[in-house]
Formats: sequence, structure tokens, C-alpha cells
Amino acid sequence: MTKILIAGAQGVVGRAMVERFAGRPGLEVVALSRRAPDFAPNVCWVSADLRDPQATARALAPHGDTTHVVYAALSEQENLVRGWRDAGNAALNTAMLRNTLDALGAAPLEHVTLMQGTKAYGVHTGRPMRVPAREQDAVRDPTNFYFEQEDLLDAHARKAAFRWTVLRPQIVLGVAVGSAMNPVATLGVYAILSRELGIPLRFPGHPHLLTECTDARLIASAAEWAWNEPRAHQQAFNITNGDAIVWSTFFERLAQEFGLELGEPADMKLASEMPRHAALWQKIAQRENLAVQDLDQLLGLSWQYADATWASRRPLPLPPLVSTVKARQAGFADCINTDDCIIDLLRTMQNLRYLPK
Repeated sequence: MTKILIAGAQGVVGRAMVERFAGRPGLEVVALSRRAPDFAPNVCWVSADLRDPQATARALAPHGDTTHVVYAALSEQENLVRGWRDAGNAALNTAMLRNTLDALGAAPLEHVTLMQGTKAYGVHTGRPMRVPAREQDAVRDPTNFYFEQEDLLDAHARKAAFRWTVLRPQIVLGVAVGSAMNPVATLGVYAILSRELGIPLRFPGHPHLLTECTDARLIASAAEWAWNEPRAHQQAFNITNGDAIVWSTFFERLAQEFGLELGEPADMKLASEMPRHAALWQKIAQRENLAVQDLDQLLGLSWQYADATWASRRPLPLPPLVSTVKARQAGFADCINTDDCIIDLLRTMQNLRYLPK
């Protein structure tokens, strides 16, 4: 029996993992999260604060037969971007992984998937990253926990003889509630509030901003691929949808999806402007009988993440693009159209009553 522990199971990545593996014959899923879930009742949900080693050990004591781990847990500071450059936050995230691995003790681990991202290339520091960034271009930074976690994982793997794979997606698209970084929910709320206010939909950033994205379901597929692919073991891989997106162009389709006129791009900080409409959102949520009626509860820190992603009137000298050649050469070639992905995920959030139609 394969038993997979998914840490951070209610985040954008973790939820996609749970939904991919839940109910599959021959696979037992343990979903680890601090918050109570509102989906996937057919998996084993475990509540634990990974910052607490004793609580983590107690929570995972019944799961000493775990064979696979997907580690997608993350602690973010209230000031999201500042926290990305905070050594204390880096140490905390490394401690959370250590607590998880220590709690599993002598479990017969076969494979651990560790999540990173393009902060591996220093994109969060303001310095230009190599374009396209390849896996060997990673920049070790003491305020970034990625490499301390990777070193820790490798040390455990050498002792316990299990395999590991690091995945580095670009901007992750998926379904989640309360995530610190959920662009899909942010786009949906922004469009719906614009519709309610009777104003055109305006892209809050530079009209030429171009990035890559990664569907969380694609990440789940890559994690499963890596389990039994020798070329993926003890390796890091960039994972993206396979295309690029010009956000101002996508807003044409977003406006059409919600029946809105498209306005001119706006120089706007969403984290400052949009929380002012919390009462309006609650009115909409009550009228539409939404599953989550509090705006902060739905979006977490995602307005801040949207600003970090979009809200700049100054485009970077080069777009922050990464190469996915290494993954393709190793045998992982899944892809998806980013525009279609976002629309599909928005409709999923509507069907789940996280967003109104």
C-alpha cells in the first residue's frame, strides 16, 4: 500500500494533490493542515501546527507507515514580500520541514517531493534573474529557505535511503481558500467587485507585463511522475504550463467571462484599494449564499501577492521566464493553455460557491 502524506493540504498546491490522489485504489492519503477542511471527506485529515515539534510528532505518530510525502507547507509573514527576505522566516520554514521529517522517524519513506519556486533565482530580491532561468542558475540566499530545506532533505535521504525531487513552478494557479498566494481567487473577486460597482475591468499593472504560470494540477502530475522516474530523483525541475501570458491581453477574456467592459490599465495597488470593499463582498456573499463570506478569509494575503505579480508600472528589463527543457528531457511533458486554465479554475471556484456566477 502506498501512503502519501500531503503537508499544506489546503494550499493551492496541496489541495490539487489531495484531489488528484483521493479515492484512488491502492493509495491512502493523509492530508495535513492546521485548518479544518471543507473538501475531500474520504481522506484522512490531520491537524497540526508544524512550527511545534511536539504537536507535529503527536499528529504523525499514527502514520509511521508513510511511503511518500508531498511537502507544500509554508509559513508566510503578514507583510508577504518583506517576509520573503526575512532570515527569521526562512529559519522557521526550515524548522517546519525538520519537524515533519523527524516526526516520521523510521517511516519506510520512498520519495519526498519538495516545493520551491522562482525565488530560487533571486526574483524576489529585485535583482535581475537569468532569462530563461535554468535549474543550475539558482542563487543561494540566506534569507531564502529553499536551499536550507533542500540540504536538510538530502541529509535525511542519505540516512534513510529515500529519493527526493524538487519542483519549481512559476505563478501557481489553483483552487484554495485562505491561501497567501492565490491569483485565481484574486482575479475572480476583482472582476466580481468591478461588476458590482458598475465599473470597467482594468488591469492593475503594466500593459506589457508577461510571465509564466503553472496549473497546480500540473504540479500534482509532476509529483506523481517523479516517484518512479530515476531521472527525477535527487533533482530540481522548473515546471510551467508551457506557454506565457501577457496579463493585459488575458484581461480581455476575463472581462468577457464576467460580462464586463474592458478599461485602460490602471496604476493601482490592490492591497490598498480592494479591502475597502470587504462590506460589499459580504453583501454579495450573503445574497449568493457563498461558502466563504469573509473577504479576508477567502483571500488571505493574496492581494499582496497580486501586487507583487502585477501592480508595477515599470516592466522588468526582461520577463522572468524559466526553462522547462530539463523536465521535458527527463520525460515530463504535460502542458496546458494558461488562459483556459484560469477560466476553468474560476468556474470551478464558482461551482464550489467560493465565487458567485
